[in-house]
Amino acid sequence: MAISSAATSAAEAWKARIEAHDEQSLRARGDQPEPADFWSTLAAGFRADPRRSDDLVVNLLSQWATPQTSVLDVGGGAGRYALPMALRCRQVTVVEPSPSMVAQLREGAREAGIENVSTVEAGWEDASVEPADFVVCANVVYGVKDIAPFLTKLDEKAGERVVLVAWMDAPPSIFSPLWKAVHGEERIELPALPELLPVLWEMGIFPNVEMLEAGGPRSAPNLDAALAMARHMLFVRLGSPEGTRLENAAREMAVQTPEGVTLRGRRTRPQGVVWWRPSESSSRWGGFRSRIPRHEPSTRS
Repeated sequence: MAISSAATSAAEAWKARIEAHDEQSLRARGDQPEPADFWSTLAAGFRADPRRSDDLVVNLLSQWATPQTSVLDVGGGAGRYALPMALRCRQVTVVEPSPSMVAQLREGAREAGIENVSTVEAGWEDASVEPADFVVCANVVYGVKDIAPFLTKLDEKAGERVVLVAWMDAPPSIFSPLWKAVHGEERIELPALPELLPVLWEMGIFPNVEMLEAGGPRSAPNLDAALAMARHMLFVRLGSPEGTRLENAAREMAVQTPEGVTLRGRRTRPQGVVWWRPSESSSRWGGFRSRIPRHEPSTRS
């Protein structure tokens, strides 16, 4: 597929949104040094059972997998999707720059007895990897400033299919109500699925989009865990005035659910699985199909 590398209005708007978000983050961080590995204190929370059967993304990916399939998981983190795919495929290569995420991935693979996963510890832009049948990139693109070259490389490395997974709202948006309470201004949100599709269209990629039910709002095991994560994401020091405002706001907004602690009124919008075949002509359109299951009210949490 021929993909234009020229800057487009959608790509420029994407980059501008991220730059504004990052500038706001830098102001909030102040003189706090940026951690070498941002995910070092959070990586364990990204582990998931490789043999789970209730994950709609895993179930969809599994429909395309065979024992002969090779997979390249870009930004694969702790193996949320790489390890389930490894149980179904010949080989999975994970590209992941975070050492703590890679450590969690390897530990999860060891515990599950999975031996067909390899890792490349690098950012996607710098990674040197062989092509694979499927290239999967789940919940990574939100902070990628130069999005068109990033997507172009995904396309170039895929033999059969490129798969992107993205929420309607970038995951850090869960902390936006607390951001306003702590820092006194509205949070500038990162781009997500609604901004991603115009970028792809401008690049000549017209993908299929599978919309999947999101489930309940994301939660933390308890209030202390929620506060620890919020401090990290909002650049708040323990015991600081910002920390006091955070604790007061979190206690006011927190709601205990059977799954853990979440914010009052918080709902999670659906996520999309965006995919295309690299060999298809750029003039051929994919489809838009809703896969949101309909449940009886009694089944909702």
